[in-house]
Formats: sequence, C-alpha cells, structure tokens
Amino acid sequence: MSDAREEFRVLQEFLSRNGLKQSKQREIVLGHFLDTSGHMTVDDLHRVIRRRNPGIGRTTIYRALKVFVDAQLAESIELKDGMTRFEHKYRHAHHDHMICVDCGTILEFVSPEIERLQDEIAEAYGFVIDSHRHQIFGLCQKCNRTKQKKKRRTKGS
Repeated sequence: MSDAREEFRVLQEFLSRNGLKQSKQREIVLGHFLDTSGHMTVDDLHRVIRRRNPGIGRTTIYRALKVFVDAQLAESIELKDGMTRFEHKYRHAHHDHMICVDCGTILEFVSPEIERLQDEIAEAYGFVIDSHRHQIFGLCQKCNRTKQKKKRRTKGS
C-alpha cells in the first residue's frame, strides 16, 4: 500500500476543498480499498482491514467509503438484496452491470451501442447527460442452468 498513489492526493484535495479533516483511519481504509478489486461491501472491506487494524470498525469504513464516493474515487452500487457494494471509480473506464438476483454475481460489460442509443435519446429530448448507471437484473448463466434443471425435474415427476 503506497501513500504516493494519486488517489491519496485526490482525497487530500477533496477533503481540503470541503473543509473536512484528514485522518489516518480514512487513509488506511483508502489504502485497503485500493488494494481490493471487484465489488466490495462494507463487511468485505472490514474483514480485510481488521486483520491489521482491528480498531477500525464498520461505521468508520462506511463513512470513509461515502467520502470516497463524493470524491469520485469510488462508486456505490445498490442491489436488490439491500447491500451496497463499492468499486473503484477514479481513472477506471465506464462500464455497466448485469446483476444476478439469485447469487449476487455482478458482471461488468461495456456496450458502445447502448452508450450511443442513450446519447441519441437524451439529445432527442434536449437532455444533457451528466452521468448514468445501467444495471440489468436477472439470472447469471449458472443460476439459470440450475433453475432450468429444477424445472425439468419437476415436470418429469
């Protein structure tokens, strides 16, 4: 975990601009968050952090992640299971998500066609897009297969 990362500078500038205090705990959370990949819940990150920093609790992590979202370092994804997940945002390419409602798997995808269509639709309505989130909920391949197998078994009974 290197404090020389650009994200730490971005966080410091954000805190300064917004009159917020810099804290060692926030920096520790940011370092661990940046060392992760994927879509982390507060509990996921807490499990990682408490090994080296048992004094940092879930509430501190949650508050830090909210600051990271405001600073454009992280993005939050709210799913139907009620759990918010966080992913890296700073200098990461835009992508959208397909989310399995059974197992919670999150698949990232990029579609130039969807991007083009939403730009055309916005233009047709005179709307200027600031940002967007595209989330598709359904069944992943594995859960769909399992569901189909169960259907076949119940039909054959």
